[in-house]
Amino acid sequence: MAHLSSYKYKAHRVERIVERSLERRRAVRYELQVPVAFFWENAEGGKFQAEGVTRDISDVGVYVLSEKCPPLKSKVRVEVMLAQQGIASASLKGNMWVLRVEDCPEGFDGCGFALAGATFSLSDAAHA
Repeated sequence: MAHLSSYKYKAHRVERIVERSLERRRAVRYELQVPVAFFWENAEGGKFQAEGVTRDISDVGVYVLSEKCPPLKSKVRVEVMLAQQGIASASLKGNMWVLRVEDCPEGFDGCGFALAGATFSLSDAAHA
């Protein structure tokens, strides 16, 4: 995205374009729609679990669409299911923090939320 700044120098008007990158992410994100389960506790110690689908994923985070979202700044245990028919199933697991919670786009009931944390660990069905 560019920001247009105007400057006046004597009788001349100078317009200059200042490039400002809005991209603050340090990791490459990949579009991937697969099932995800996530777990969190509230301040009173109540335990919650829900399921959803990923929108995109990186090595240090994931964006999830779900009917139920954890609160902002919650610590969440997440398990992204990687499975294909006829192939052994595997999952990516991690402990992450909720960075933001948003309303979902039209046509989807629920919400979306961004998680970030340390890298995922890979687990196969034999070691789950």
